[in-house]
Amino acid sequence: MNPVVVLIVGIVVGVALTLGLGVAIMRSRMVASHCGARTFEDTCSTVEKVVEDAKGWSLPLGSWDAHAVLEKKGLVPDNLTRLKFYFLCNAGHASRLLGAVPSLSGMLPCSWAVYELADGTVHVSGMNVGLMSRIFSGVPGQVMQEVARADEAFLAEVLGNP
Repeated sequence: MNPVVVLIVGIVVGVALTLGLGVAIMRSRMVASHCGARTFEDTCSTVEKVVEDAKGWSLPLGSWDAHAVLEKKGLVPDNLTRLKFYFLCNAGHASRLLGAVPSLSGMLPCSWAVYELADGTVHVSGMNVGLMSRIFSGVPGQVMQEVARADEAFLAEVLGNP
């Protein structure tokens, strides 16, 4: 076989494998879920306190009891006993991000879910903003890095891991 053809096939296969591996990693890590040491109620109240007490941060939409919505429709999964959504916002970060790339408004505000499984474990999940920050350059990447640092600090307190 022609060495040039072998080289081209090798490059194409290498690129395809690299892309496939990259997609697999992103899918498995893009949303991070953390099991906490607190009860569901305590986790929710701690989320509210930690975010509201942080300079520049707020919960502009409060919380949303998604479990109640699913329950009304008879659609609660068997493994889920409670579920609340929180929407976190730092207006300064949002302004910088939107000033640079208005189309990223679809990612705002940041959202977290607090859920309790049938086994009694309580989890907090949300986008892995730190990983996402690596995809973006410039202002979006910088803002997402700052948000990721805040998320880490919030999560440490919320999960009962000071």
